[in-house]
Amino acid sequence: MKIEMHKTKLAFLLALSDLKNPLNEEEKQTLTDIAKHLHIQPLAWTNHTEPMLLKMIQSNPQLNKQYNQYTTQFEQLPEKSQILSGIEQEIKSLMVKDDRFREKGFKPTGKPTEYDSQLNNVLVVVSCYEEPETAVKKVSSLDKLKQTLGNLGQ
Repeated sequence: MKIEMHKTKLAFLLALSDLKNPLNEEEKQTLTDIAKHLHIQPLAWTNHTEPMLLKMIQSNPQLNKQYNQYTTQFEQLPEKSQILSGIEQEIKSLMVKDDRFREKGFKPTGKPTEYDSQLNNVLVVVSCYEEPETAVKKVSSLDKLKQTLGNLGQ
């Protein structure tokens, strides 16, 4: 797996999980828009969706600081690292446990099979929650990734 192509998504999810203050309404709306774009046009990530996400990150100083920290840590991570193994089950658990997702979210178009699809699904599902900064904490694979990144600094 190429970490480089997933670094923005992973660093954002980790930074979001560390966020002390909730996102404001404008940020939540932007995140919902990002989820829609990612769901409908996953191939437009580089040209359209990623710049939207980066702009939102940069507008929130706390989120930006955490994002930059994780981006730097990813540069030290070995390419062969198994990141977010078992993410499919966590996606399913997020979708089932919160009725707000059913009201506000997207119906999955298929079973995630590739890592990129799985990571996109995590971002889409988390983004559709009313409190994405709380929902992202339910993804235990991100905690494992934080531990891996933390061990690199030691």
